[in-house]
Amino acid sequence: MTPGRLLDARGNPITLGKELGRGGEGAVFDVVGQPDAVAKVYLKPPSSQHAAKLSAMAGMATPPLLKIAAWPTGTLHDPSGTVAGFTMPKVGGHEPVFKLYGPKLRLQEFPTADWRFLIHAAANTARSFSTVHAAGLVIGDVNHGNLVVGQDATVRMIDCDSFQVTQGGKTWYCEVGVGTHQPPEMQARTSYAGVTRTPNQDSFGLAVIIFQLLCIARHPFAGRYKGAGEPPSIEDAIQASRYAYSRDRSRTAMEPPPGSLPIDALTPTIQDLFEKAFAPEAVRGGRPDADRWVTALGELASDLKSCAANGAHFYRKGLSACPWCAIENASGITLFPVVFKPGATVGATGMAALWQQVSNVPDPPSLGHCPPPPGAAPSPSSPAQALAGVGGSLKTAAWASVGGSLLAALTIAPPDLRALMVPAIGVLAFIIHRNGGTTRQNPFQQKLTAVKRDWEALQRAWIAPLPGPGAAEIRAGLQRLKAQHDALPDERARRLQKLNEQRRQKQLEDHLDHFSLANAKVPGIGPTRVATLASHGIDTASDIVSQRLLAVPGFGPATVSKLLAWRKMHEMTFRFDPSRGVSPSEIAVVERDIATQRTKLEREVATGLARLRAAVASHTTRRQALEGRAAELRPQYAQALADAAVVPEDRTTHKRLLAMSGAAAALALVTGIGGSPSTSGYSPPQVATVRPAAPVAMPSPSPPPSAPTQQLQVARPAPVERAPQVTEPARPAQPWRTEPVEAPPPVAGPPVPQISNPASAASRPGNAVEHVVMKQAGYVRAGSSGTAAVVRTAPSGARLRVFSRSSGWVQVGEEEPWGWVYSGLVDAAP
Repeated sequence: MTPGRLLDARGNPITLGKELGRGGEGAVFDVVGQPDAVAKVYLKPPSSQHAAKLSAMAGMATPPLLKIAAWPTGTLHDPSGTVAGFTMPKVGGHEPVFKLYGPKLRLQEFPTADWRFLIHAAANTARSFSTVHAAGLVIGDVNHGNLVVGQDATVRMIDCDSFQVTQGGKTWYCEVGVGTHQPPEMQARTSYAGVTRTPNQDSFGLAVIIFQLLCIARHPFAGRYKGAGEPPSIEDAIQASRYAYSRDRSRTAMEPPPGSLPIDALTPTIQDLFEKAFAPEAVRGGRPDADRWVTALGELASDLKSCAANGAHFYRKGLSACPWCAIENASGITLFPVVFKPGATVGATGMAALWQQVSNVPDPPSLGHCPPPPGAAPSPSSPAQALAGVGGSLKTAAWASVGGSLLAALTIAPPDLRALMVPAIGVLAFIIHRNGGTTRQNPFQQKLTAVKRDWEALQRAWIAPLPGPGAAEIRAGLQRLKAQHDALPDERARRLQKLNEQRRQKQLEDHLDHFSLANAKVPGIGPTRVATLASHGIDTASDIVSQRLLAVPGFGPATVSKLLAWRKMHEMTFRFDPSRGVSPSEIAVVERDIATQRTKLEREVATGLARLRAAVASHTTRRQALEGRAAELRPQYAQALADAAVVPEDRTTHKRLLAMSGAAAALALVTGIGGSPSTSGYSPPQVATVRPAAPVAMPSPSPPPSAPTQQLQVARPAPVERAPQVTEPARPAQPWRTEPVEAPPPVAGPPVPQISNPASAASRPGNAVEHVVMKQAGYVRAGSSGTAAVVRTAPSGARLRVFSRSSGWVQVGEEEPWGWVYSGLVDAAP
C-alpha cells in the first residue's frame, strides 16, 4: 500500500515508486526522479524526539558517511507537517553480512567468494566503523542485520536512524541492541533507554562480526562447555567473558565447536586482537579500534597462498596443510567454490611417467648366505715358523729337565726325601702344565681370536635386516598406490551416477537451502539461538535434522520439534523437476575430489620412488661392504689358523717347568751329595772340603722361594789325619740348561716379499717403481691395521703403485698414496 502525499523539508512534493521492502516499523520505496535515493516511510508517525533526531542526522550528512551508510539526507512530511519518514542513498546489490559468512548461503549469494573476499569484506567493515566513529557517532546496535555486503566486498550500514547521535549538546540514544553482539557490560541490562554508548562497546561488536567472517559463521562465544552445570547461552558466555578460542581455557572452560577453523590459521596479530577484544578487563577500555583491525587484516591478506588441490582455498603461508580441505573432508560441506588446477600433478608428468621410472629401478641382487670361514693357509708365516722352532726346543728342554729332576730324586736324594720329592715333582709338573698356559696367549693365538671375533661380527651383520622397509616392500606399496590411481575413473563414474540417481533429494536440499534461519520466524528462535545454530553449521532448513539439533547445547525436544515443523512447512512447497539435471556445483565437487585424490596418489608415488631408489642403493652399498669385508678377512683368517696351529702353547709353562725341575735337581744334589749316614748318628765328612757340582745355568729367573739354594757347610772337628783331597771333575754344561732364544716380534699377517728399502720404492735397482694388482675388491685403510678407518675401496684388477710396506700391509695409490691394503689382497704387477 502506497502512503499518501509526502513533502520534503522544503515543502516540495515527493513521489514514491515501487515498494522495495517492509519491516516492523516501516517500508522502503523508490523515489521517482531520484534513482540513487529511496524513502523510508514509517507505519506510525515517529515520536517528536525521533523526528528531531532525524532532522539532526540529515544536517550531519557528509560524503564519507553517505559512502558507507544509508544515512538520512532529508525528512519527509505529510501535508500537516508531521514527520512521516526520511530519504537516504539507495543501497542496491548488497546482501546481509550473515549471507556471506554462512557457507551454504555464501555459495548461493556469493558463488565466487573465497577467503580473500571474506578478509576484504572484514577490512571494509572495519573501515565503515572507523568512518562512523570519526564523525562522533556511535552505532550501538551492532549486529549482522544492519550490515550489508556487495559483490565487490563493499560494506554499507543500514538502519542508521538507531545510531547514538549527539549534536548541539543534545544526545539521542540508541535504545535497541542484539545480545549476541553486545559487550559484557551491556548484557545484564533490561533496557538500553538513556544508556550512553561508547566506541569501545562498538569495538566489541566489530570484533564479533570480523570473527564470524573469518571463521565461517562461528560465533566467538559459542563452543563446547567444559565446566560444571548447564552450558551457558551465548549471552551468558559473553557476560562471563568465556571466549571459546581463548588461550586461557582454564578460566573460560570453553573449547571451539567441532569443524571450526583452527585459531592458528589466523596471524598471531589477529589472534592477539581477539584476545584483547574479548578479555574481561576490556570492559574498562582498550578494545582494538577499527583502524587496528584494518592494518591487521591487510597483513593477513598479504600472507596467503593457494591450495594445491583447490584453487579457491587460500590460507596462511606459515601453515603446512590447507585447513579448508581438512574441514571439508571431515564435514562433507563445501565451504568455497571449487577451482581446479589442471597442472597440479607431480612435475606435470602424471602417473604414466612416474610408473615408467619405478619400472626402471632394478631389484637389488640377493645377498645370499654368508660364506663359511676359510681353512688354514698352506703354510704358516715366517715369524710363526721361527717362534714354533724356539717353542719346540724349549718344550723339549722343559720336559727333559722334568725327567732329569725325577732321575736325580731317585738316584741322588736321600731315601727319606726321595719318597717326598718324586710325587711332588710329578704333581707340580701336572699343575704347571694344566694351568700355566691360561694366563696369556701367544701373539698368534691372540691374532686368531681377534680374527674369529671379526668373522662372527661379519656373520651377524650379514644376516641383520636393513633398517626401514626393504625395496620389495616399498615396490609392493607403490603397486597398491597405482592400483588406486587406476581405479579413479571408475570411482568418478560411480559418484556421478549416484548424483543422477539422487536428483530428487538434491533438488529438495537446494530448495530448503533457500530458507535461512536468520530470516525465519520460528517461535522461541531468536538471534541468540540462530547464532548458536550457525556456530554448529546449521544455517538453513536443509540443516534441520533431529540428530544434529539435539547435539547442540541448549536445544531440547521441544525446541527441536518447532524447528522440524518449520522445515516441514517448506518441504511442502517443493516440486521435483525431472528435466533438471545434476547441479554443476555438485559435479564440480566430484571432479574436485577425484582431482585431489589423483594428485595425492601421484605425490605419494613420487615420494615412494625416491625411497625405492634409496633402498636399492643402500642394499647395494651394504652388499659391497660385506663382500669386501669378507674378502679382507678370509686371507687373514686362513693365515691366523695356520700360524696358531704350529705355535705351541705359551712359553711361560715351559719356563716354569724348567725352573721347578732345576730347583728339584739342586735339592736332590745338595741333600744327597754327603753319602749314607752312620748307624751311630751323624759323623762329619772325612774330607777337608767337598767341591759341589758345577753351577747350573738356569734358563729362567731365580728359583722360587720354595726351593732355596743349599749351602754346603765345612765341618772343622778336632785335628785328625788328613785324607787326600778329592777333586771332582767338572761336569759338562747340559744343553737343556741354556737360556731359550727369544722370538722376533710377532707379525700380524702372512710373509711378504722384502725389498731393499721398504720405505721407498725409489731405492730399487734403476729406480724402478713397484706396482701391484688387486686380486679382488678390498678396503683401503688409513693405517697398517685391520682396525684403521676405511678411506675408500680398491676395485678388483686395479693396478696400483707401491709406496711402502709394513707388517703384512702395503701402502698403495696412484700419483699419491691412498692408504694401506692387506698384502694377501694383491699380487705383484707384471
